Amino acid sequence: MVVAGKLMFEKLPKARRIELAKAKMERVLDHFLYVVELHANNSFVVYSDTLASQIPESFAANAFLIFQRSMHQIEIVRVCALWDGADPDKENIPTVVELIDDDEIIEQLADENRRHWSDVEGNVFIDPSDDPETVEMVRQAVRRSNKEFGDEQAARAKSQLIQAIADTRTILKSPRWASVMNVRDKHLAHSLETTRREKRGPIQPMKYGDETELLEASIPIVEHLYCWVNGKSFSINNSQEIDQKNAEALWNGCKFNVLR
Repeated sequence: MVVAGKLMFEKLPKARRIELAKAKMERVLDHFLYVVELHANNSFVVYSDTLASQIPESFAANAFLIFQRSMHQIEIVRVCALWDGADPDKENIPTVVELIDDDEIIEQLADENRRHWSDVEGNVFIDPSDDPETVEMVRQAVRRSNKEFGDEQAARAKSQLIQAIADTRTILKSPRWASVMNVRDKHLAHSLETTRREKRGPIQPMKYGDETELLEASIPIVEHLYCWVNGKSFSINNSQEIDQKNAEALWNGCKFNVLR
């Protein structure tokens, strides 16, 4: 998969790969935030007894189980969509990683972040009545400070991009990733007797909560890619807190009156 992904993009000009990575990463963040919202709702629907404890043994319980299962399955499907194989037509983490996994591209992205700060004069008030030499000294000090900070940001960009690529590779080789993807392929996206993964060798059964572990492991990767590929910082933790409060406002207010 990794080799195929590299071959897929290596003939593209570097500038085009960066352009595609930026565009796809914007969409990847959108897709990821949707999964975060799903997970917040599933923390009540699936992962706790907030609703389930209100449903006694009844005909209604059958309908609730279908609802609960569908919510759980769509989260698994959407997590897997983020971690599908790299492909020019896909908006997912491996595709962005394959687009930027090149020493020259990483250097260019780091340089973009360096130039952003090096070109900033800084919001420093300079009294027009000050001595011209003093004004110039202040400006030079600001430029030096911004250049130093730009160099620091460039170093962080390289380090965290390399780390995000390595972490992505680790996940794609993990038994957890294989087991979650296999469930998606075999039972959710299709109805298969045997998947291609199973034909290549044994796949360990997916455990309850594996999809959550995969989602949590994705957070620093998505944040680092978005920050240094797109030049914008974003806190997924803030989104998680908002989504959790929204879900809590809905599901803690739901009271079931079972008829049958």
